[in-house]
Amino acid sequence: MADVVRTYLVTNPGPLLGAGRITFRSTAPAGSVVVLKFDCLPVDVLLTDTRLNSGMFAAELQITYL
Repeated sequence: MADVVRTYLVTNPGPLLGAGRITFRSTAPAGSVVVLKFDCLPVDVLLTDTRLNSGMFAAELQITYL
C-alpha cells in the first residue's frame, strides 16, 4: 500500500518565520515531528490530523528555547 501524501499548512509561523504562508507535503503520520529547512536553518514542525477549511492539515511550529 502506498503512503498517503498530505498537504500541511503551518498555522503559527509568525514567531520564527514571519507572516508568510508556509505549506509543505509529507507522508509522515499525524503526531510526527518533521524537520523543515528555512534559510538553511532546521525547524521542527508537529504534524496534526486537524483538517482546515482549505482541505489542508494543520502543522504546528515547535519552538524550543535553550
